[in-house]
Amino acid sequence: MTSIRKNKLFMAVLYVLVFFMLAEWLTPVIVLTETGHKALFLIFIAVGLLMAFLRVPWWFSGPIKILYILWFIVYVYTGNLLFTGEAISFLRNDFGMNFSALTTQNWAQTTDVFRTVLFFILLWMAIYLIHYWVSFRLSIFLFYLLTVVFIAVLDTFSPYSGETAIIRIMVIGLLLAGLLHLARWMEGHRILERTDKMAMFAVPLVLLVAVSTAIALYLPKAEPIWPDPVPFITSFSGQGGVGSGGNVGRIGYGVDDSRLGGSFIGDDTPVFRAEVPEGQYWKVESKDIYTTKGWELTENLGDSIVYGNNETVDTDFISAEEELETALLSMEQDFPFVLYPYGTKSFSMDESPNYQYNTADQRFETYQNGQEFEPETYEIFFNEPSYSLTALRETSEEDLAELSSEYDRFLQLPEELPQRVRDLAVEITNNSDTVYDKTRAIERYFSTSGFEYSQSDIPVPEADQDYVDQFLFETKRGYCDNFSTAMVVMLRSLDIPARWVKGFNEGELINSEGDTDIYQVTNNNAHSWVEAYMPGVGWMLFEPTIGFTGASSIDFDLELDAADPEQPDQLEQPIAEEPEDTGEEEAAVASGPSFWDRFSDFIAANRWKLIWAMVGGAILAAVLFKIRHRWMPKLLVSYYRMRGGGTERFEKAYLRLLKQLELYGISRKPGQTLKSYAAYIDSFFGTREMSELTEAYERTVYGGDGESVDWPELRESWENLINRTSG
Repeated sequence: MTSIRKNKLFMAVLYVLVFFMLAEWLTPVIVLTETGHKALFLIFIAVGLLMAFLRVPWWFSGPIKILYILWFIVYVYTGNLLFTGEAISFLRNDFGMNFSALTTQNWAQTTDVFRTVLFFILLWMAIYLIHYWVSFRLSIFLFYLLTVVFIAVLDTFSPYSGETAIIRIMVIGLLLAGLLHLARWMEGHRILERTDKMAMFAVPLVLLVAVSTAIALYLPKAEPIWPDPVPFITSFSGQGGVGSGGNVGRIGYGVDDSRLGGSFIGDDTPVFRAEVPEGQYWKVESKDIYTTKGWELTENLGDSIVYGNNETVDTDFISAEEELETALLSMEQDFPFVLYPYGTKSFSMDESPNYQYNTADQRFETYQNGQEFEPETYEIFFNEPSYSLTALRETSEEDLAELSSEYDRFLQLPEELPQRVRDLAVEITNNSDTVYDKTRAIERYFSTSGFEYSQSDIPVPEADQDYVDQFLFETKRGYCDNFSTAMVVMLRSLDIPARWVKGFNEGELINSEGDTDIYQVTNNNAHSWVEAYMPGVGWMLFEPTIGFTGASSIDFDLELDAADPEQPDQLEQPIAEEPEDTGEEEAAVASGPSFWDRFSDFIAANRWKLIWAMVGGAILAAVLFKIRHRWMPKLLVSYYRMRGGGTERFEKAYLRLLKQLELYGISRKPGQTLKSYAAYIDSFFGTREMSELTEAYERTVYGGDGESVDWPELRESWENLINRTSG
C-alpha cells in the first residue's frame, strides 16, 4: 500500500494552499510596517515551499536561501548586483556595524538590513514548521487557528482591514484542514491511495466549502449584537488613546480619523497637568479632507518651519500685544509633539529641542539631534486672541469670493455628500446676513434642535452612508466628533472655509494657587472642535458640541441696543451661557464614571447576553466532556512527558492507558486477565505494544521487579497507544 504522502499531486495542492495562507500572514505585516517589496518576499516563500515539497537536502536548499537573502539586501538597499565590489563592501560594512551594536548591546544602532535579515529568518522558520506539520503530522489546525486570531486582532486593533482577508483565510483553512483530515483518515483505515478514490472524497469537500462560502457571502447580514470591545479594553489598559489609533470608537487622542463613529467608554487615564491662569483648549493638529466616513490630511502640502527654544512662533492666530501669560505643562503620556493654546508666542524647555511646525496641519513636532523627542515638562508663553465684533459684523459673502486659492482645501466636500445636508445649512442661515452670523447660526443650531450629547449607542455609518448625514437626519445623537464634523461640512457647503481640529479641552480644575489654576487633563478630555475663517478677521475657534463652552474671545466694541429683541448679538454675551450648569456638565464628562459604575452598567445592559454566554459555556463544557477521549490523549502525552520517569510514574501511566482505552470503547471484560486483554488490544491495532507494557506492569506490581522497568524506553509505546485512542 502506498502512503498518500507519496502522491505528488495531492501534496502539491496542499503546498499551494499553504503558500496562500502564508501570504495572508505577510500582507498585513507589509501594510502596517510600510515595508514594500511584497512580491520579493512572496518569491522567497514560494521557493522555500517548493524546495520543501521536492525534499531538497538542507545542504543545497540552505545556501540557495542565503544567496537569495543577500541578493535581496544588495538589490533593495543599493540597487547593485550581488557579486560586485560595491555590494561586497556594503555587506561587509553593514555587518561590522551590526556586530558592534550587538556586542555592545546597543540595540538602537542596528540597521534596517539587520532587521530585514531577521524577518527572512522568521519566514524561513515558518516555512520549515509548516512543511513539518503538512508532510509529517498531516495537521494544520494550530497554524490555521493562529492565522484567524492574528488577522482578527489586527483588524480590531489596527488600521488594517481584514474584512476580505478573513474570508480567504476561512476558505483556504477549511480546504487545508479537510484535505489533511482526509489523508489521516485514509491512512488510518489503510485505504489504497488511488486518484479516483481521492477524488471521490475530495470533490464533495471542495463543493461543500464553495457552496457554504457563497451562501455566507450573499445572505443578508445581521447587525452586531455585542458593542465594540476595543474602547472597553483600552479603557482599562491604561493606554486609551495612546498611539496611532485606528479603529472606530477608540477613546483618547489618536492619529487615524479616517473612520469615525461608534460608542466608547470613558477613560480617566491622565495625559498631562496644566498650570495656567484659566482653562484653555489645547490644540494638536487639524485635518482638511472629509471622506464621508472621517477625516484625512492632504499629503505633501504646506511648509515645515523649524523654530528654536524660546523663539517666536507664527501660527494662524494672532494675539494682542499685551503682557504674555504663561502655561506650564507636565506630561504623563509620551507624545512627540507639544500641545499649545490659542495665541501661542513661544515654547521653552530645558532640553532645548527644535519645534517643527507644519503649516498643513498646524502641528508642532519636537526633535532633538535629528530624532523624535517626547517632552516631559515645558512652558508656553501666549496671549489669547481677541476679535472685534465690528469687524465680524462686516464680513460678507463677497469677501469670501475674493479669497486666494490657498483656502480651497478648506472648502473640499465629497461628491457623494447628500444634497439635504447642503439644503439644511442654507435653511439654518436664511436669516443671517454676514459670514459670522451664518457661522454662529450653525454653531447654535445643535443646542436648539433636539440633538443629544452621548458616548454610547452611537452607530457607525454603513458603506453607502454619509457620517454627517446620518448624524443630522437619523440619530441626532453623538459626541464631539459628530458635532464638529457636521459643522465643518455645513460651513463648507456655504463656501465658508473651515477645518476640523483635534486636541484636548480644559480638563478638570483640581487646585488653585493665587492667579494660577491647575487642571488635570485625561483621555476623557480628548476633543475635537471647529476653526472657521472670517474674511478680513482671520481664523476663529467655534464650539458646536453640546455641554462644552470653549469659544473665541469677542471684543464687544459695538453700541448694542439691549431693548431690541431682534438684536442677535445679545446671544453672544458671556452672561447668557449660564456657566454654572455647563461647568457641572463639563466636569461630569471630564471625570467619567468610576470603574464599578461602568462595571455595574455593563452587567445591567448585557444581563441576558451574559446569561446566554454562560449557558453556551456550559454546553461547550458538556460537549468537551463528551468527546474527552479525542482531546484528552494530547494532554496526557504532554503531562507524562513533563513529569519524568520512575516506577511509580509508569504504574500511573499504565492505569491511565486502561481508562483511556475504555473511553475509546475497548472495554476489558469481567474476569479477563490483563495479558488476554493486552493481546486483544494488539490484535485490534496491529501492534505488540500493549503486551510489552502489560508484561512490564506485571513485573512491577506482581513480581516486585520495578527496577527492571525502563519507563523512558516504554513511553514511546505508551504514547502510540494513547494517540490511537484519539481517532
